[in-house]
Amino acid sequence: MKKTQLFLAFIAAGALMTSCAGETAHEGEETTTETSEEVAVSSDGEWVIDTEKSTITWEGGTAGAQVYAHTGTLKIKEGKITSADNMVTGGLIIVDMSSINPTDENYSEEHPASDLVGHLSSPDFFDVANNPTATFAIKEAHGNDIHGTMTIRGTSNEEHIQFDMINFTPEGEMTGEGMMEFNRQNYGVAWKHYLKDVILADGIQLRFNIVAKKA
Repeated sequence: MKKTQLFLAFIAAGALMTSCAGETAHEGEETTTETSEEVAVSSDGEWVIDTEKSTITWEGGTAGAQVYAHTGTLKIKEGKITSADNMVTGGLIIVDMSSINPTDENYSEEHPASDLVGHLSSPDFFDVANNPTATFAIKEAHGNDIHGTMTIRGTSNEEHIQFDMINFTPEGEMTGEGMMEFNRQNYGVAWKHYLKDVILADGIQLRFNIVAKKA
């Protein structure tokens, strides 16, 4: 009889220990969930553009014996973006115009890519020596359509960037990809010689790939 009672007591103790272990694991899971929610970063506030991860690509068409385009990249010097309720509300993007870098293959030994950089940097085009930066000041947003003021060569015009998407991640990053096209004539980016200038398309496309971190 005593052996039977000891055996039943042993089984009861084991069941109690198993129940307690299950409750402990459940409590641990709830704690982990709460901690994950606390780590999430709000979309409201100010974001600093990561200039190493962010890129701008450009494309400008030309016409000669055949129509083709030059493409390349530009670097963002610095920038900040403000947001509220998952929407961009303001900011400033400063572009380093000395970073013009052609990436297409429409060159030759007689006319290397460095010649294009020289032309684009000259007073006939972006006059980089006297205007080392270009800016886009964000004024307002209509969904992912970001409106603002672009300044090139000291001349300002209203432009907009149409973003495909703008994401705010729990890790504290804001990412966005968007495109704009502007008329270079509106900024005085043109050869003084009319016959040379007409072989260039007036529209220049810019593709933005922005990565920003919470300030």
